[in-house]
Amino acid sequence: MSDVLLSGADRKRLSVSLPLFIQPRQRDARPPPCRRCGGTSWWNGWRETFPVVATAAVAVVERWQLSVPLGKCSCCHRGFTCYPPGFYPRRQYQLDVVADVVAGVVLGSEPVAHIAATVTASVTSARRWTAWVGALTRAGELLAAAAQVDASVATVALPPPRCARHPRAAAVLAGLEALGAALARVGVAAVERTGLGRVLGWQHRRHGDVYGLVCGPRRFSSAMAPGGRPTTP
Repeated sequence: MSDVLLSGADRKRLSVSLPLFIQPRQRDARPPPCRRCGGTSWWNGWRETFPVVATAAVAVVERWQLSVPLGKCSCCHRGFTCYPPGFYPRRQYQLDVVADVVAGVVLGSEPVAHIAATVTASVTSARRWTAWVGALTRAGELLAAAAQVDASVATVALPPPRCARHPRAAAVLAGLEALGAALARVGVAAVERTGLGRVLGWQHRRHGDVYGLVCGPRRFSSAMAPGGRPTTP
């Protein structure tokens, strides 16, 4: 698979097998208040990103050229990025793409290389994503959080270990699906379609937390569950 190297600040390689869809620039009249001090902010330019995003069809992805607006606080002068709904920071392959690949790796029977190739990812990336999902939390904590968010949640049957190549990651994925569905039932809006995307996307939008492979928090905190309900009906 041949790659092309981007010019400019973003030096990541892009697969030539994925066409580039240029998204229109969009932003509100003013940026939101500063998360640090609550002061008013002003727009301070754009940052070009090239995320790989999932479509409505599983294993069908697109690469976007997406301009993300930058804000700056008028009081503490802190700069920040205003991510659009469904965009997860510090990640070229977005959460729904990662969830689809990990599901294929842990529950499917195809070689990992074939599963990764469907989204133009490497085998190394697919294995790292699988290990990352498995280490996020315990599946039982996710099910307990789902019950806190929506008391009507029934008992969720986790995949039997013998049915999964990576039992822990498979169980965490099932727990994320349960919590993501619970959030949707109580009215939490999300553009993501997978449990991983809904849960981590909502926690980022609500609390500002970002779970990365290399930096930032590495484990999901179920403390978000009591605050998972929307503030208004």
